[in-house]
Amino acid sequence: MACGGGDGAPPDAVPADAAAAIDAAPADAAGPCPVEMVEVGDACMDRYEAPNVAGALPLVMYTFTEGEAWCAARGKRLCFDDEWQRACEGAAADPYPYGATHEPGVCNDDATWRVYDQSLLNGWPASASSPTITSLDQLWTTAAAVSSTAAAAVAHVQSLYQGTGGGDRAGCVGAAGAYDLVGDVEEWTRRRDGGTAQFHGNLKGRYWAEARTCQSSVLVHGDAFRFYEIGFRCCLDP
Repeated sequence: MACGGGDGAPPDAVPADAAAAIDAAPADAAGPCPVEMVEVGDACMDRYEAPNVAGALPLVMYTFTEGEAWCAARGKRLCFDDEWQRACEGAAADPYPYGATHEPGVCNDDATWRVYDQSLLNGWPASASSPTITSLDQLWTTAAAVSSTAAAAVAHVQSLYQGTGGGDRAGCVGAAGAYDLVGDVEEWTRRRDGGTAQFHGNLKGRYWAEARTCQSSVLVHGDAFRFYEIGFRCCLDP
């Protein structure tokens, strides 16, 4: 698939209501990680895809660079691909977070694919995918206000979007306690091997219309690539 993109917006201050998102996270975390995160090896990982709120729809249309900025504004970083895979496969190195055999619908991976119009997607305004966004509704509103072309892009992305709320699929959880690692939205991670110039990301987990394993990777998209089914989650060195 091909999609236009731009460089990420510079990190901005996190708005005051970001604290409310953290407060909404489950209160059963323990150990060195913040309450909204789970422990994965020596790192902490967001329990849900960004914006990391139980029941919230995951953000999309962020480039690798913009995802990094969103995490950095919260004192975090994008997860490394090996951290992400460890959280997904568990100690048994299972292909799916729930076990060895694919079960359609346990994770959000059995939706019907919808045809997209690249020319409409190209109208997405890069300025909207900023660190200040705390919900998908805010992202829609911010992007649509930029121009009529941007509004058309938003409407198209909304027609394509089939994400579900963080944790809504109760069985789609790995041993570490992170939800929706397979299906829902494809997630930007940072390549542990460093990648190459302008290609530092590894897309993990695939999305709502295609089932792939914890071990699958997509390495062909650059740091400025954005798409209607790509999101991310953050990690932290405690």
